[in-house]
Amino acid sequence: MQSARLLSCLLLLQGRRRMTARELATALEVSQRTVYRDVDALCRAGVPVHMERGPLGGVVLADDYRRALASFSTDELRSLFSAGPGPLADLGIAAQPHALQKLAGALPALQRHALETSRDRLLVDHNRWSRARQPTDVLQRLRAAADENRRATIRYRDRGGVQTERDVEPLGLVAKAGVWYLIAREAEKGYRTFRAERIEGVAVRDERFDRPADFNLEDHWNASVISIERRSQETFDVVLRLDTSALPKVTSFWDCTIVAEDDAETTLRIAFPSHDVAIVQTLVLGAALREIVSPADVTSSIVACARAALVRYDSSYGASAKSIVTPASAKPK
Repeated sequence: MQSARLLSCLLLLQGRRRMTARELATALEVSQRTVYRDVDALCRAGVPVHMERGPLGGVVLADDYRRALASFSTDELRSLFSAGPGPLADLGIAAQPHALQKLAGALPALQRHALETSRDRLLVDHNRWSRARQPTDVLQRLRAAADENRRATIRYRDRGGVQTERDVEPLGLVAKAGVWYLIAREAEKGYRTFRAERIEGVAVRDERFDRPADFNLEDHWNASVISIERRSQETFDVVLRLDTSALPKVTSFWDCTIVAEDDAETTLRIAFPSHDVAIVQTLVLGAALREIVSPADVTSSIVACARAALVRYDSSYGASAKSIVTPASAKPK
């Protein structure tokens, strides 16, 4: 807490060079006595800040130090300020906008004007299309459990909707394209990855665990990504045009990419694990399916399966329909 306040104090002085203790206290929402202690702490850290007495006095930051802090290139400033609200807001960490605002106030007038112009022309949105709402309360509890090495019991809903209770050791949280994942360890199953939006509830326990000495969150995640991408190369991709109301049913279970969308319809590229699974899942969509865009053989396979089902189960389909030749893979056994 104090380190963040010292940085804020330094950035405020960077922008104005001289401020009274009262002005700093108001800006930092602390007492003047705290401001004096912070000035002493900055001095001990080697920052050239000092107090000047008199009507025009106050807390003063040396000009040379101010110029060193403001020596950002245009591209460096763009990289800092072009990002929209990031996934950290889901964890209750909303300090980024405030920190950037303080930094912007500390810049020279020319750089500040260039920055304001640039922010109207460049924005980086970290979130994927149709991102499900992330469970902020769950994420904050898991973050606290990971920080304190406390075991937790989670209620987890799998892809099929089945809910189970898991006793886990939360090791870290990862945001991928705005979607949060919990990396945890289970007693018998080892390291596991849980999609946060499927975690229905979290109970953080008092019991602590020893964090694995050889565990590195970034290395573990990178290895998981490589494994997932390797498996995805073996998928069967289908492009479908759907009623937008069917999106939750599809995106909750399969890896999807939005190709085009409007208020009524959405075109999705869906990565199914195989051709047969693609056929079955496409049939399940029923009236919500507007068009099979590609590949063409999916349409013919679905027609063949539908005909085979009618021959077997619909007596009103007619005896003449039984003479229709269907592919061997679609014939009832």
